[in-house]
Amino acid sequence: MKKTLNINIKGIIFYLDEDAYTKLNAYLEEIKTHFRNKKGQEEIINDIENRIVELFQQKLNDKKQVIVIADVEEIIGIMGHPVDFDEYSEEELTSQLNRQKGKKRLFRNIDDRMLGGVCSGLGSYFNIDATVVRIIFLLALFIGGSSILVYLVLWIVIPPARTVSDRLEMQGDPVTISNIEKAFKEEMNEIKDKLDDLTEQAKQTFKKKK
Repeated sequence: MKKTLNINIKGIIFYLDEDAYTKLNAYLEEIKTHFRNKKGQEEIINDIENRIVELFQQKLNDKKQVIVIADVEEIIGIMGHPVDFDEYSEEELTSQLNRQKGKKRLFRNIDDRMLGGVCSGLGSYFNIDATVVRIIFLLALFIGGSSILVYLVLWIVIPPARTVSDRLEMQGDPVTISNIEKAFKEEMNEIKDKLDDLTEQAKQTFKKKK
């Protein structure tokens, strides 16, 4: 009989057989080594671990309480190895990931919101411009008046997309190591662009005051 060990990932205890434990530890160490000197390593590794937790939880039920090596190998196959994508150019990687588009999950898009991000989340889920969804809600408000109640209910029941993994699933992108890293870099570039714009605006304002 194989020995069963436990591992704590994001505060959740999982029980793994010895082979699975060894395989997972090696995989996590590979990830940490790859991102060790990269910007945003903590955030990226955090999202990767969150995704592993989700996948582990999907494997467990009342009849199965122990993760086996086949489960770990399947999860590694889904997530991928960091070195798998080093040989691809940015264009090749984007093309490959576009072909892997999968099922979307409904989230509130709190990065593009006027109130709770419901309309933006629905727009992303149904491939509709968020402005169109907002107009529909406004028209429904004037016609029947019930859209406010519907919006509040959706605000309560639809979870917000807080992590990189959430935002990837909201777009229907597979939650892989490469996608998490790519999405994080894009977010950092967007923040940098916004800061550059604010800095430039501040400079222009200062010049006018002089």
